[in-house]
Amino acid sequence: MSARDNGKGDARGIDLSIWGISDTELLGIVDDLADENGWSSTLDVRVQLGENVEAVGHRSGVGSRLGWMRRYGWLERSPETGAWRLTAMGHAILDDPQLSRSVENALEKLNPAQRVRLAREIGESGAHAPSELRAALRRQWQRSMGR
Repeated sequence: MSARDNGKGDARGIDLSIWGISDTELLGIVDDLADENGWSSTLDVRVQLGENVEAVGHRSGVGSRLGWMRRYGWLERSPETGAWRLTAMGHAILDDPQLSRSVENALEKLNPAQRVRLAREIGESGAHAPSELRAALRRQWQRSMGR
């Protein structure tokens, strides 16, 4: 996990921004903590991230970040308990993310013009993808480019 000290010296000690912990890492935590019905609590996620819940109290960015993930369509929230669970798209984003060695080799051999073309192809195909996937592509691009 890449959650790190946010530099503000507060009791949380973690950076909940997209640069501190990726969307896929956070989705993975929700999935790992899921009960038999797939639900995870905000508190469990906070503890897993190493947040000092007693020191921070209710001041946490975890619920907000999970709320955004719900807005993107990757999580759903139980109206009864407030717990979180991955949607079908949330599972799809996590399922089998490994590239084959042949694809990795091909990517390494691309020249600059081919890399730009590949970025254009991914962007154009993503423009016609479901909104949940468009959000995932956009956010991963931002994180990867370090904006």
